[in-house]
Amino acid sequence: MTTHFAPQGAKIQIRPKRKIAFVCSGGATKAGAFHLGVALALQEHGFSFYGGSMPKSGPVRTPKPMEISTYVGSSAGAIIATYLAAGYSLPNIFNSFLAEAPTNPDPQDLLPRKLPSLTYPQMLRIRPGLAREVFQQVARLRRVMGSMLEGNWEEVVHLNWMKTTGIFSTAGLEQFLREEVLISNHFQDYIADLFVVGTQLNHSRKVVFGKYNSKPPAHDLTSQYESEIGISHACAGSAALPPIYAPYPIKYKNGKTLYYVDGEIRDTLSTHVAGDAGADLVIASYTHQPYHFINEIGSLTEYGLPAIAVQSIYLLVEQKINNHIFNRKIQRSAIHAVHDYCKDQGFAEEHRKRICEILETELHHRLDVDTIYIHPNPKDTALFFGEAFTLAPKKLSEYVRSGFHAAIETLAKYEFADRQTGPAIGITDSGAG
Repeated sequence: MTTHFAPQGAKIQIRPKRKIAFVCSGGATKAGAFHLGVALALQEHGFSFYGGSMPKSGPVRTPKPMEISTYVGSSAGAIIATYLAAGYSLPNIFNSFLAEAPTNPDPQDLLPRKLPSLTYPQMLRIRPGLAREVFQQVARLRRVMGSMLEGNWEEVVHLNWMKTTGIFSTAGLEQFLREEVLISNHFQDYIADLFVVGTQLNHSRKVVFGKYNSKPPAHDLTSQYESEIGISHACAGSAALPPIYAPYPIKYKNGKTLYYVDGEIRDTLSTHVAGDAGADLVIASYTHQPYHFINEIGSLTEYGLPAIAVQSIYLLVEQKINNHIFNRKIQRSAIHAVHDYCKDQGFAEEHRKRICEILETELHHRLDVDTIYIHPNPKDTALFFGEAFTLAPKKLSEYVRSGFHAAIETLAKYEFADRQTGPAIGITDSGAG
């Protein structure tokens, strides 16, 4: 999917770009492996990844053409985004997924260090106090069952007997990132722009953690940019998907503690964060692809509640993403239509450009931004039915391959001017000239 139209059979032309962003959705380890596959396909297609620590002295190197320098992630996508922004190479990340030591590795692929593998105890840390809550839950459940037998259904339908906040805690993930992955836990200490999206549980607010204290974007004044919190805590808050994970508490310098849940609950696939940061090419990877009926597989009713629940969530998320893409296309078409009308009516060029600039501002739509969406093939049933929280190397390798093939298929539809011209950058396709 793209924000552009092209004649049938023709490749979509992407003109030289100033800043490229990689946006990664949530979806547990399955999504993380899929994003890694997408990154490997991007690398094969000529892209590279800009990351690592700030130099101790001297100027910061400027990103090259086709070099991704902005990373936006939610939940599992935040982990992959953090790896890339911290300077870990794709082979280093891939070997950590496989839990294998590379044979005769390139020393550059082990920078900033050999990336350790995430373990089940780190990913699925039992939340303190869970045993006590379960004991209390059993007592409540007995009372509810008794009420049902007596014909009193009010206590059941109120659901006030369900008091457990989550089974696991993302505190183990936070510790893993802080102690074993990150050279520094501060966003400001890395050359790339890294943004981690979280959702405040009690304030209905999206929070974008990063190195900047930017103003809320005009299209969502309830969201907030936050630069005080460390990367590991931001990722732990972004990954706290209820009811599997309990809300993650983040303590601020003013003494307040705010609870965070999964970054995609309020806003799926925050591509606008990349655009707000100045990116004019956004590559968005997500795994929320609903199942499309295949005779060999049959109906999802044959696979039980888990498959039905996943399908329901994916349908909801896909609709949100498709609505966003459709609205962006309508906005772009409207701006171009106004521009063409002004041109046909003989408006001076400076007035045409000014009118289009006003429309871009009011519609919160930059014409110079191209967005490429990469998602699984609808026929990729192995990925759909795949285990979301697995750390098994064989399974993760399959998910990586799914991401790689999906990205190769999508990228084949595009022609990137920067790949051909090398250093020539700076021209955008606003279409208003």
